[in-house]
Amino acid sequence: MLINNWYVAARTHEIGETPFKSRMLGLDFVLFRDSTGKINCMSDVCCHRGGALHRGEVKGDCIACPYHGWEFNGGGACTKIPAMGDEITIPKRARLDSYPVQEKMGMMWVFLGDEDEATRPVIPDWYEPYLNAPEWRILTYDYIYTDVNWMRLGENSVDTSHPSFVHKAFGSRINPKASIVPITDTDYGATVTRVRAAPPNSQKSAAMQKILPTDRKTTRVTLEFSMVGITEMLYQEMTAEISQVLFSARTPIDEHNTKSYGFQARNFLMEPDQDHERLKGLFQAIEEDHNIVRFVKPKFTPKSTTEEFLIEADGMELTYRRKVYEWARTRGAIDSIAYQQAADHQIMVIPSPARKSDPKGWVHKPVPLQDVPAAEAIAAE
Repeated sequence: MLINNWYVAARTHEIGETPFKSRMLGLDFVLFRDSTGKINCMSDVCCHRGGALHRGEVKGDCIACPYHGWEFNGGGACTKIPAMGDEITIPKRARLDSYPVQEKMGMMWVFLGDEDEATRPVIPDWYEPYLNAPEWRILTYDYIYTDVNWMRLGENSVDTSHPSFVHKAFGSRINPKASIVPITDTDYGATVTRVRAAPPNSQKSAAMQKILPTDRKTTRVTLEFSMVGITEMLYQEMTAEISQVLFSARTPIDEHNTKSYGFQARNFLMEPDQDHERLKGLFQAIEEDHNIVRFVKPKFTPKSTTEEFLIEADGMELTYRRKVYEWARTRGAIDSIAYQQAADHQIMVIPSPARKSDPKGWVHKPVPLQDVPAAEAIAAE
């Protein structure tokens, strides 16, 4: 699981007057609003005796541990130790890792890492042009949980061959042969555009059958992904006038479970009473994907390309893997095996910016990181 990255911890509206717990990358975090309404995020484990802060309460600009009442401000510094009274000077070591947050598109993004602000990657803004555009109808979903590894889900999403066989509403087996088209690298991902045979209108809902031309031959799809926030956007052009846009951001809960946040925008059937049918179709497609990927073996992506018989049509999936490995090598990835071996007896945390600037005097140790070789070496195995 990648560190020094932005992840969606929650929808903004979920964070109210009480502490909010979010599990990401196999660790627990707490988010809370201070007296000004500012949202803060820090490790959920108190550095005193391991109390779960999300079960405590917000007191002014601080969060109080439910176990012994220790209070921590939004920067992670302890401001009160009730058992020691008000006269003492609190040691600097009584502190927690606190992480940068950003509200974007109605979601709370948390930067899990210690990278300096000047070099942190920027959250993709692909979707923002659609959010307030009157010609687009926007639907959101809080999150979708699935018991599938995040990287396996990501590879499936960029796989442009599987819809012919997996998706009932928009897949077409009329001509499943994949067209080999150029894949364009971006800073942290890639994009590709493919034209495919359109599925029969009979596979569509009654409302869609009324607006789609009976002689429609093709559908055009542009897909883009980024490792920043594990984000993807799909632009589907069913005709020159009928399009939809799907955006998703995936947050690994741990190596085995993932939650996805997303939006759908459409420029057709704009009436609110059409929303239920559109969401129903979206969730059906997501469940069709999950019902394939949760049975794929091995559960995690093979480390070598020689362990699968890959073909030219798998270009986006291979690009996705390369971008994951590049990120892990240059920005860091948790060694989940080493972490799990220690987790029952030792609290470990993702290093924060404060820890990087002041590395000495922390109670909790940083998570172990993978030793990742160059992506070229992995591909050549």
